Amino acid sequence: MALHTLRLATPELEADLGFFQVLGYALCELEEPRARLIPGSGPELHLEHAGGQPQLVPVLGGLGPREDLEGNPLAYAPPPRAATSRGQAIVLGPVLPVVDLPSSLAWYERHLGLRERFSEADTGWSELEHPEGGRFVLAFAPELDTPAMLALAVRDAAAEVERLGEYDFLPVWTRSVPWGRMAAYAAPGGLPVLLVEASSSSG
Repeated sequence: MALHTLRLATPELEADLGFFQVLGYALCELEEPRARLIPGSGPELHLEHAGGQPQLVPVLGGLGPREDLEGNPLAYAPPPRAATSRGQAIVLGPVLPVVDLPSSLAWYERHLGLRERFSEADTGWSELEHPEGGRFVLAFAPELDTPAMLALAVRDAAAEVERLGEYDFLPVWTRSVPWGRMAAYAAPGGLPVLLVEASSSSG
């Protein structure tokens, strides 16, 4: 059950499309109200115009539970056909909020076959990987109304913040973590996007 796609329902399809292209995704298909974006590595990003709050849903191959232990939605579909071009973005994975990190780690291992590859207890950040491909990040959140996020790996977070500033995209926050620096952005449609220095385990 490899993770092959991240499906994003967004109220701002056109603006989000431009934002993700600046982040390094390549546009593969556009047929409103949908767009297919391809990163340099990691799962594809499929945008779909929808009203309301943005929602990021991991899409895996095979069949399985429709939500995880803490109510984060999951979807299943055959992998999309191969793309002819790729972007530059390196997708770390979806960041799913969890209240009980140990129980959620055990759930993902038991139900989806993921294995923990990196964990930082002080920050409540755990990365999991499927043997056939695709990573998830579970992040401790004291309340479950925290939205799912998208994490991208970057070599130098400060340089990327400067580059994105040239396009008038400003970070919501930047901070140091034990493995490097992180910067958080809000896509035009509202999806939180984290830039994580690749000097972490995810490099």
